[in-house]
Amino acid sequence: MDGPSGALLIVAAMTMVTDWWAVWSDRPAVEQAAKPAVMVALIALALTIDAEPSSVVPWIVAALACGLVGDVALLPTVDRFIVGLGAFLVGHLAYLVAFIIMWEPNAWLIAGVVGATALLTAFGIPIIRSVRTSRLAGPVVVYIAVSAAVMVTGSGTGRWLAAVGVLAFGLSDGLLGHDRFVAPRPQGRVGVHVLYHVAQCALVISTTMPS
Repeated sequence: MDGPSGALLIVAAMTMVTDWWAVWSDRPAVEQAAKPAVMVALIALALTIDAEPSSVVPWIVAALACGLVGDVALLPTVDRFIVGLGAFLVGHLAYLVAFIIMWEPNAWLIAGVVGATALLTAFGIPIIRSVRTSRLAGPVVVYIAVSAAVMVTGSGTGRWLAAVGVLAFGLSDGLLGHDRFVAPRPQGRVGVHVLYHVAQCALVISTTMPS
């Protein structure tokens, strides 16, 4: 990773830590600035690194841009859950295209299938049960299905960092959904943010790694 990319990675890391601290210490004004700033830095990073193949870059950037929209929509001061869910769904679809382009399955695919199955069992099923009678049932089920596909295809790239990224993303989604629809946990948002940011960063960097 060259100088500009390394600098952007440091900026992204600093904004991540700032966001985690803001969530932990209940500083919404700081979170409103730091959370979107993370995605802006990651988008800039994705545009400067040497991805392999280079054709995945537009899809990665599109996924990150959707994440930026979703992040803003899910800020406590905004709280537009349907908008956020839709943005992240489109972002997941963009990641699916990127992973299909990078598809080179090896043993990591097995890890992805096992991980996706475990997360669906631990979080997906309880969430679906909780929303089954609400208007959110359809969108939530579709999102969970696409999320599972992302976990499997990301692991199917054969890149260990992509596998770690998609599984961390799935766990973040699972915790967020569980907190919102099943049973909230004290400081649960901190874990969601940490896993989510680690996931997005890992997925960007994974594009530079061989399978």
